[in-house]
Amino acid sequence: MNKNNTITHIEIPAPDLQKAISFYSKIFNWKIEIITENVYAYFIIGDTNTGGGLDTSLTPSKEKSGAQIVIDVEDIDQTLINIQASGGKIIMPKTLIEGGHGFYASFQDPNGNYLQIHSRV
Repeated sequence: MNKNNTITHIEIPAPDLQKAISFYSKIFNWKIEIITENVYAYFIIGDTNTGGGLDTSLTPSKEKSGAQIVIDVEDIDQTLINIQASGGKIIMPKTLIEGGHGFYASFQDPNGNYLQIHSRV
């Protein structure tokens, strides 16, 4: 498999690093390692050896601006419940994607970032 031109790392703004660590580790079960105390943490997504960073030096974008991050989940309904219970806000509920591409929803994390989740069912 050719790995050239693939996305290998993303940065998520995390003005409150501890809120971000708590939220993403709980909701998506990401493994998170603090690199610089109160400044930067690295996360790994499952067993993919890919991930990114939670960075206090970055500022969350406004809704519908900048790149959009979409995270695959197995159970979108339960994930939305967990997001709300963990301090996130549902922006768009579960919505059908035409053409058999599954469903998506959007949310705002506790730091003010807008992201989306996707599932096939």
